[in-house]
Amino acid sequence: AYVLFFWVLARVGATRIMVIPYLIPAFGVLWGALLLHEPVSARMLGGCAVILLGTALTTGLVRTRRTAPALAAEKA
Repeated sequence: AYVLFFWVLARVGATRIMVIPYLIPAFGVLWGALLLHEPVSARMLGGCAVILLGTALTTGLVRTRRTAPALAAEKA
């Protein structure tokens, strides 16, 4: 696991690899439901959605729109 971790670290960088610990609860819910047939509630799915959206925003997979004042301030 350490070899794989450091290989990914070298490949994507420290900033992007720091989102991995945030994904552990979402994958825990997934594997618990698939392998152990544990019940999944709406709250659990909502929490997983928040985790995945935050991870996508952090890594740049999803970008937010900038408003006109923000763009004007950036050009100045």
